[in-house]
Amino acid sequence: MEIKYCNKCSRDLPTTKFGLRTYGNGEKALQSKCKDCERVIRKQYYKPHEYARRKFKLSEEDYNTLINRSQGLCEVCNTPMTKRCIDHDHKTGKVRGVLCNNCNTSLGLLNDSVETLNKLIQYLEQS
Repeated sequence: MEIKYCNKCSRDLPTTKFGLRTYGNGEKALQSKCKDCERVIRKQYYKPHEYARRKFKLSEEDYNTLINRSQGLCEVCNTPMTKRCIDHDHKTGKVRGVLCNNCNTSLGLLNDSVETLNKLIQYLEQS
């Protein structure tokens, strides 16, 4: 078993505890920090909304405006959100607003169909 020194935690560890790095010229080598140390470092800089912000090509300012507009409440049912979902049109990719998980999932399951939503409303009103 090969051993490598971690520059962050100062421990000698098996090479399996290190990630692989690929240089611009195609050469590959082991990272200087072990996977555990890299994970801790990443968590310090990770923003929970970063994935969504990049997926929808929103600037930090646009994202914050969108979130502040909702004031922590779902834009459909007006309940406080424990999990924010950025709602978007699946055909155009255009962001519509911020919804709770239930409302966002409902729209997705109905394929954003206004016709189906209207039929559901009629169904509920009849019963």
